[in-house]
Amino acid sequence: MDRHEMRLMILWAVLMLITLMSWESSSRGVLHNPVLLTASVLVLAFVKVRFVILDFMEVRHAPVAMRIALEAWGVIACGSIIALLFHASA
Repeated sequence: MDRHEMRLMILWAVLMLITLMSWESSSRGVLHNPVLLTASVLVLAFVKVRFVILDFMEVRHAPVAMRIALEAWGVIACGSIIALLFHASA
């Protein structure tokens, strides 16, 4: 197994761990504020999206402009959804 395959396997394990963390925190209600709980699960989801885009779609070695555009999309999308979530709950 080469270095790239090993990295992808480790990353897959990290993604599964993040999934379990999201599920566990939402099922147990670790945060008693549902808005904060939802926001934390969304942030974890977008962290996973970032890893999938960078490593499984192989954008990590793409031209800088493409990487910046996709990184910015993730930050803007996640930030917008969380802002709407907090605005709706106010």
